[in-house]
Amino acid sequence: MKSGGSTHFAGLILLAVLSGCASSGKPQDSFDPKLASNVSATAAEAAVSKTGTKVCRWVQLGISERDLVRGVVQQREQATAVRVRIEDPGRFTNSLNGTPLARGALVLDKAVAWTPCVF
Repeated sequence: MKSGGSTHFAGLILLAVLSGCASSGKPQDSFDPKLASNVSATAAEAAVSKTGTKVCRWVQLGISERDLVRGVVQQREQATAVRVRIEDPGRFTNSLNGTPLARGALVLDKAVAWTPCVF
């Protein structure tokens, strides 16, 4: 996606989030967990959808162990998915969506599974 397109996409995401936060002028007595979840998912997708973003993801190993995998977003593939090039596959031998994790491997995964990080 060209940089102008990603800026336009980010603007649309911001507009959608802000329109969901608009109120009717009446005080809200209840918390809407579905709205909060949608806003959170949209913000997460927007944060990791830009090409070149450094991202991290926890991979569950067995019952109690987790491993941190780090990578760089290569491109947005679908409405909710990104292709990530693995930079650090973690401490253990892992696979993600059937793809063995190794330095340089490309994986296609849901955008909300990844978070921006610094490494």
